[in-house]
Parts: sequence; C-alpha cells; structure tokens
Amino acid sequence: MGCTICGISPVRVQFDGKPLCMDCYNAWMAEEFGVDLPKLPKTFSVDDENGVQRIFEVERQITGTAILLTARERWEHGYEFAVDGELIADQHALFDQLKEKTERGLSKTYLEKGEFPGGGPYISVKGYHLKGLLSYNENESEAPLVIIDGKPYTWEEVGHLLRAFEGFQVKIEMKDLADEWDE
Repeated sequence: MGCTICGISPVRVQFDGKPLCMDCYNAWMAEEFGVDLPKLPKTFSVDDENGVQRIFEVERQITGTAILLTARERWEHGYEFAVDGELIADQHALFDQLKEKTERGLSKTYLEKGEFPGGGPYISVKGYHLKGLLSYNENESEAPLVIIDGKPYTWEEVGHLLRAFEGFQVKIEMKDLADEWDE
C-alpha cells in the first residue's frame, strides 16, 4: 500500500487514519505547526574507528513538540543515531549535531576479535564496557537483538560475551536514541 497523498513512497506512519510516507506526513505537520522544511541531505557517510566507511540515510520527523532527525545505516540492523530539537530549531544545525553524534558513536568500539592460542577465533568485550541498541528480532519475537558496533547479536550471543564477567556487577541503563550518554 502506498502513501494516501503521493501514492508512491513507502508508508512510514498512520496519521488521522491515513497511511502516509514520511515526506507527506512532515509536510502535513509542518503546515499544521508552521514549521519550515528546509532541504537537508538525505545521506552522509562517516568512517568508523577501523576506517570502514558507513553510509547513513537521514529521516526527519516533525511531531507536535519536536523535530527528530535519525541517521540509520543503509543495511538492516546497523548503526543508528538520533537528535531532536524544538519545532523552531535550526534544522541545519540539528543535522550537523546528528553528524557529529554519529562521528562520536563510530569513534569507539566495544568488542574486539582475537584468536585463541590453538587458532580458534573469539570475540570479547573490551574495556569492561558494552553499549548497544535494542532492535526488533524478526526470528525471535520474545527477545530483541542487540546492535553492538553496528552488528546484530542475539541475547544468547550477548550472554556468551558476558560469561567472562561472571561474579562481576552489572548495570543496565536505558537511554532514548536521541539522548546523549554521559561518558
């Protein structure tokens, strides 16, 4: 089913009982709240800590109280970052904040690969710190995937990564995607 306004873009939201693409939804909301919709880049790329170029698609969403910009890596279950601002925010400055947040997020990794003395590969948590994003798992609806360093891991795989820390304390803290971490 296509957007009820333009008919061609993929549907992203249901608003006022109508399926809409994000562009048509934003145009509707911008008119409703008197918000300008300046042209913003649809994509940008950033190199990660290992020099791998990551390409992100940018999505803007106007809500009744805020403007949300989200950068999602082009493939499913990759990196994802977001920033938000007031309806009167400078959207070009918000875009710059999003790009800076993405650069910061890609400047550090939480897992490292190695090889056992016998030759087998392993992945381990580096630096006693692990950060990721919870994502829907289409193969197991009872447990989400955890996206760490831009790759999806099941709960079982995360548990395997944490086995080296048996006897340690653990703290799990949740943050909205647009919020910043204190580091």
